[in-house]
Amino acid sequence: MNKIITAVAAVLLATALAPAATAAPAPVQDTRLQLTVERTENGQDTVGVVWLDCPDSGRPAHPHRAEACADLEAAGGDFDRLPGRDTAVCSNEATPVTVTADGSYHGREVHWTDTYENDCTRQLATGNVFEF
Repeated sequence: MNKIITAVAAVLLATALAPAATAAPAPVQDTRLQLTVERTENGQDTVGVVWLDCPDSGRPAHPHRAEACADLEAAGGDFDRLPGRDTAVCSNEATPVTVTADGSYHGREVHWTDTYENDCTRQLATGNVFEF
């Protein structure tokens, strides 16, 4: 009986002292966003739509994907903190531009929209992200 108790105690002790299994790091979630730019010029509405996939998914992609992904990363996924541009060629036209982003950023759901006075103010605020 003492041998059985000693054996059980040894197994329990070995199990208790065994290093804990380390959890595998969570996989980095990709960014998948549908971006739109809507303009009204001369009474005509136009809407541009593109996918921004970081990394590239192979579906029709944003024309400046690498730069737009880098800008979004620099802002930590916060569209209100995009680095934008320092300069842009601007006119004084007041042609409102509404931009939207829907999808996910590193697994976090995104639904964002903003309206700018014109394309110039949009470029200054959002840089390459809505440049399509």
